[in-house]
Amino acid sequence: MSAGLRTFRRNLLEIINKQENKALADVLHERRFKKRHLLFMPHHREDLVFIVKSGKLRVYLGLDGKELSLAMMGPGDIYTTHSRCYVEAMEDTVILACPVFRFFKAAMQCEEFMLSFITAMGGMLSNSIGTIERIYFHDIDKRVAAFFYEQGLQMGEKDPEGIRLHVGLTVDNIAKIVGSSRQTVSTLISGMEKDGILKKQARGEYVIHDLEELRLLAMPCAE
Repeated sequence: MSAGLRTFRRNLLEIINKQENKALADVLHERRFKKRHLLFMPHHREDLVFIVKSGKLRVYLGLDGKELSLAMMGPGDIYTTHSRCYVEAMEDTVILACPVFRFFKAAMQCEEFMLSFITAMGGMLSNSIGTIERIYFHDIDKRVAAFFYEQGLQMGEKDPEGIRLHVGLTVDNIAKIVGSSRQTVSTLISGMEKDGILKKQARGEYVIHDLEELRLLAMPCAE
C-alpha cells in the first residue's frame, strides 16, 4: 500500500470524528470482538458497512477446509458484509458498523469522506487481486519474501539494525496469508535469517537487515 493510501486509511477515522460530520458518526456503532472470533461469514444476515477502529482482521475465502486470505485490515480500513468472505479477528478488535442504506445516506452528505472511501475500497480490491495473482502464479519462496518486503514498506520503522517490523502475526497466521503450511513458511524464514536478510526478534516482530535483497527475492511478486 502506498503512502497515499495509508494517509486515506487514517483519514477515514479522522473525517468521521470531525464535528461537522457528526451525522455520519452517529449512524456508526461500536462492536467489540475477541481474538480469533469470526465476525462475519458468507451470506451474513446483516447487510453492513464497517470500519476498523482498532485491532486487525483477516478477510478470506474458505471451502472444504481450504482457505485463501484476500486481505488484512487495520484501523481505518473499510469493508462490507455482503460478500462471500469470512472475516476473522487476528487480535482483539473494535469496529464501527452500520446498515448499508443508512451509512450511504449519511456518507453522501460528506464529499471528503466519500473520496477517501472510494480510494480505500480501491486499495482493498487492488490488494486482493495482487494476493490472488501471487498465489496462482508465483512459488511460495517468492510469496513469503513479498509478504515481508511489502510489510516492511508499509509498516516498517527505521532501526539501527535496519527496519523493525511488528506484524503482530504468528508464523501460522503468515502461512494462511501466503497460502502455504506453517512448516514451509517457518523453514523459509529460517533460511532468510541464515542469509542475514532478516531476523525474528520475538513473536510477530522482525528486523529486516536487507530490504533490497528481499525485493530481489520477491521479484516478480513485488514488481
